[in-house]
Parts: sequence; structure tokens; C-alpha cells
Amino acid sequence: MKKLFLLFAFVAFSAHAQIPEAFKKQLEQNGLQFEMPAGYKAVPVIDNGDLQYSFAIVNEAKTMEVRYSIFSMKPLLDEYKKSLNDPNVTMIDPNKLYIGINMSNGLNMTGGNETEIASFDPKAVKKEFNADWGGSSFFEFNCAFGKGWKYGSAVYLHKIDTADVIVTFMSNDKEKHSDLMETAFHSLRFVH
Repeated sequence: MKKLFLLFAFVAFSAHAQIPEAFKKQLEQNGLQFEMPAGYKAVPVIDNGDLQYSFAIVNEAKTMEVRYSIFSMKPLLDEYKKSLNDPNVTMIDPNKLYIGINMSNGLNMTGGNETEIASFDPKAVKKEFNADWGGSSFFEFNCAFGKGWKYGSAVYLHKIDTADVIVTFMSNDKEKHSDLMETAFHSLRFVH
């Protein structure tokens, strides 16, 4: 029994140790919780001009990579609140920008082709991710971000006054793509 506990503790520690401090800080600042999916390990972040992301993982078979992009709303909300007291400034509530941001992301991923964003059921997205809105899109990559991968699915999450999140699932097999997503699908969620 003691050996089993030590093995479990080692595996849990190893998974936690793979998560960079900067990503842990980003999670904490935005009320997010990440759980390393079974059979996945961290991989280096690749600089690109299409979509900033702060953490990535790949499954053991290297058939699915998942990249995590977190955009804190705090800086925009601070500017928005200031703008409300300045008659010379007009600014859109940052909580209204998520659809446009996600449409832009789709255009970036596909080299300018529009992607359809399907919204998740509001009750389901609240229960599964503790988010106020969520949606997803599927596309073929035509950008530096997707180099080495053919297909992508983006899961979009929005939490009012907190953050916007894009989780990008990447594979080369259209038929197995959805199945490959399952293990890591709920790896990131809002905690409050």
C-alpha cells in the first residue's frame, strides 16, 4: 500500500513539475485550474505571429497537441472603467469582444478562411468549465501556428470580468480528431 501511495505521489508531482511557473501564475491570476491529462507531457512553446499561447502538451503517441492561450480581461476592464468617465473616449465593454476575438482567431488559423463557431449550451459550459460562454470551431491549418499539424479545433471560453481562453487541439487525422480531444477536453476550467 505504501509503495502504491509513493508511486501515485511521484506521478502527481511529476505532472505538476512539468507546468512552468509563468503558466501557473497565469492560471492563478485568472481563476483557472489546469489538470495534466493522463498520457500527456509538456512541450516547448513555439513563437509565431498567429496566436500567443503560454503552455502546450502532447499525447504519448504524438497524435494530438493541445495549446493553451489565456487572455486576462483586467487590463482592458481597467481602461474601460476609465473611459466611462471621459466624454472624449468611446470604448466597447471588453465582455462583448469574445465573439469577434474568436472569429479573428479562426481567420488567423486558416489563412483568411472564415470558420463557423458553434456555441455550447450555456448550462453545460457553466457546469463543465464554470464559464459564462463557450464555443468551438474546427478548421484546417494554413498558418505558422499550425505548422506540422493539419487539423485544429479551438475551444473558446469566456468568464465575465475575468478572462478569455482559447484551447487549441491539433492533429493530422480528421476522422480521429474528436476522439483524440476527449482526454484533454476538460483539462482547463474556471474555478470561481
